[in-house]
Amino acid sequence: MSAHHPGGAQPAAGADAVVPLPQPVSRPTHHYFLDRSFTGGAVRPLPYPHWDHSLPAELRYPYDVLELALAQVAAQGLNFYFTKNAYSLPEYGPHVVAVLLQEERCKVPVYGRHVRATLRNLETRPALCCRLHRRIGRLEAVLLFEYARDWETHLKSRRAARARARAAAPLLAEPMVITLPLGYHSQDPVPQRPMLERPLDLFFSGEIRHALPRWDYRRLTSTSKFIARAQLWGELTRLARRGRWRLDLGAVGSRDAGAARFASYSEKMMHTRICVAPRGSVAETYRAYEGLRAGCLVVTNRVPPRCALAGAPLLQVDHWRELEEILEHYTARIDRLEAARRASLAWWEAHAAVAAQARQVAAALNAAGGALGAAATGSA
Repeated sequence: MSAHHPGGAQPAAGADAVVPLPQPVSRPTHHYFLDRSFTGGAVRPLPYPHWDHSLPAELRYPYDVLELALAQVAAQGLNFYFTKNAYSLPEYGPHVVAVLLQEERCKVPVYGRHVRATLRNLETRPALCCRLHRRIGRLEAVLLFEYARDWETHLKSRRAARARARAAAPLLAEPMVITLPLGYHSQDPVPQRPMLERPLDLFFSGEIRHALPRWDYRRLTSTSKFIARAQLWGELTRLARRGRWRLDLGAVGSRDAGAARFASYSEKMMHTRICVAPRGSVAETYRAYEGLRAGCLVVTNRVPPRCALAGAPLLQVDHWRELEEILEHYTARIDRLEAARRASLAWWEAHAAVAAQARQVAAALNAAGGALGAAATGSA
């Protein structure tokens, strides 16, 4: 590769040529791309390395993690493909890293052995997020159906991965899959506030349900998201009528409720004591992570025991009718809420903060280089 000279000018030849000053070392030659599953059309190059508001919000947290991680990665010239597709990528090879986001049906990355590594959020293995020994209501019945459905898609993807490995020689003996937390989506950093300075007992702004295609089977079965959020909304409206607690229910019902108003959402989260995070299409939600990051006491539907939220100081409920008892207990004593704030912040810093995740991702990407080298030596 020829040396780069500013403005395209080459140094003059001969004895009188000006000796150019040493050039600063350029930043690593990594590149980011948004694939067709996001764009709906052609693969689109993305700016590197900083996220900005012109990019999809779901890229924000992985962008921030990668910006710190890649400064610690030995390899250069890596192509990162942000994708929702677990089956295919625009290209494969030891220079390719898949960033698999929003894959909600527990598919394994079929191309996992044909790329350097796959970063992904959400679970690869289906989990039943309810306690059947207590009761089987409508939510539990739909969760059972979705659990069986997700096992079907999971096993189908595993078969496809084996078929791909037979059809094309893989790079790796086993895929290098790096799990990221969902992290934040609609949350700007704002100064931390102790519980005593937070005027709201509870804040919720989000989607309850959205339109489904005319022939979608979920019109008959409903979804765990619709049922859980309808439960919550019914309980919140009942509690609001009582007027005992300071509740802010925001603009509910719109797909972009709160999410499009970054500063307003972030400020309101930091001014609330209890963050309710009902499940969406999957058990993990951005709101749960954002509540922990803000130091809220986070109340949520049950989450998988092996997910990135495992061990977080969450209050997990089987039904949202339990919310009133939680409000009673915690709002009666500010010291209980302050202890919850400290626990949430400690967990976030240790397990989900950008710096903590960047160290893990850098170590895994460096290990992937070693795995590639070992595989190449073994096949020589």
